[in-house]
Amino acid sequence: MALRKSSRLKKELRLLDVYVIATGAMLSSGFFLLPGIAAAGTGPSVILAYLLSGLLIVPAMLSQAELATAMPRAGGAYYFLDRTLGPLMGTIGGMGTWIALILKSAFALIGMGAYLALVLDVPVRSSRSQ
Repeated sequence: MALRKSSRLKKELRLLDVYVIATGAMLSSGFFLLPGIAAAGTGPSVILAYLLSGLLIVPAMLSQAELATAMPRAGGAYYFLDRTLGPLMGTIGGMGTWIALILKSAFALIGMGAYLALVLDVPVRSSRSQ
């Protein structure tokens, strides 16, 4: 079935949409690491830590929403820093965001590997066991 050229996605996000995207991006890699955390014997304190961190991120989330409303351009934190503090701070913030995304992806892959080992009986070898 061919798509018509006139059918496009609407470019609108409500507060709940932005909240769900931001919350999922911030918490997803942490949940993938829960098997390792639970094995360390932390217990129910992990849930309390997630609730506390969720409360602490609300002001930053609201600030990000205000900046996105005031400057509706692609680029996120890099664009906001570049426009408010100059190109040097924009570059530093952009590189920091890039490095954070790389590390978050690596942690998510490690966590997904732990879940895969639980479900499919995949042999897991630690770098210490060599």
